[in-house]
Amino acid sequence: METAVEIVANEAEIKEAMGTLRLDGWVDDLLDEIELQRRLKISTEQADRGELRPAEMIINELLTELKSGSYDR
Repeated sequence: METAVEIVANEAEIKEAMGTLRLDGWVDDLLDEIELQRRLKISTEQADRGELRPAEMIINELLTELKSGSYDR
């Protein structure tokens, strides 16, 4: 697994490369996609190990956060 320093270095390298290719406008989208894929990989690995949380628990947490105003609609 990458460390925080490696991720920041990779992010800087990606931004520089995208700038060189004149694709600056897509940097944030690409970094978001990379983060999404990283989180999906972690979730899949946890599921494979049997580290699951019941859907009801997750839904309740999300509803609580929505009610508290943590998320904008």
